[in-house]
Amino acid sequence: MKPAKLKKIVLDLISFNTPQAIVFNLVVILLVLALLPTSTITTFPSSCIFKNFILPAVYHGDCPDSGLFAGCECPACGLTRAMSRLLHGDFAGAWDFNPLVFLVFPAMLAMIGLNLKRSLR
Repeated sequence: MKPAKLKKIVLDLISFNTPQAIVFNLVVILLVLALLPTSTITTFPSSCIFKNFILPAVYHGDCPDSGLFAGCECPACGLTRAMSRLLHGDFAGAWDFNPLVFLVFPAMLAMIGLNLKRSLR
């Protein structure tokens, strides 16, 4: 296979532009989180761009005391660790990291199913 064609295939897969790419990417994300030990993921420091950079810049370091971004907290922070806990069967641990995981996980499964159906047509 020519390098240009291989490059196009790789870029198509990681782009989320096609139903096949969406299925591939979401399945890989879930597989990696299911295969990696949760302890490995929970030892990583928080690297949320919104919490550490964007929200403090927007609020000029004076984060609101109430509302969705109270204390410059990002609603998605902890989702990776929560998903890992959920995939390892630790429902309480998943809830502790981020309760939104119980909405995000079914949404991911639905996206996989819908795009798999589209790609098989």
